[in-house]
Amino acid sequence: MTRKHVLVGAGAVALAVTMLALAPAAALAATSEIGKNLGDEVKALATALFLGVAALVAIPVLTRRDVNGGLVIALLVVILGGFVFAQGSVKQVIVELWRALG
Repeated sequence: MTRKHVLVGAGAVALAVTMLALAPAAALAATSEIGKNLGDEVKALATALFLGVAALVAIPVLTRRDVNGGLVIALLVVILGGFVFAQGSVKQVIVELWRALG
């Protein structure tokens, strides 16, 4: 073996040990909490995706200076954002609102 191979191997081992030491707690969570962990991941991804899509949809409305379109987008973001960001008591208010509408 050449010195280069030894250095590359040692670097790979050091990287693997570092990655295992810095692994997030969610990756090492108990399997009995898989539903909660999966829900937390989906919520984080939905939040990022929701805000990104809302921003992209709002760009043409802002360039046209369309007040009605801006109000519609704002209303949709507030209503749909209630599903993405709802926590505890806010979730209960949203459930009651939709129950009254439906």
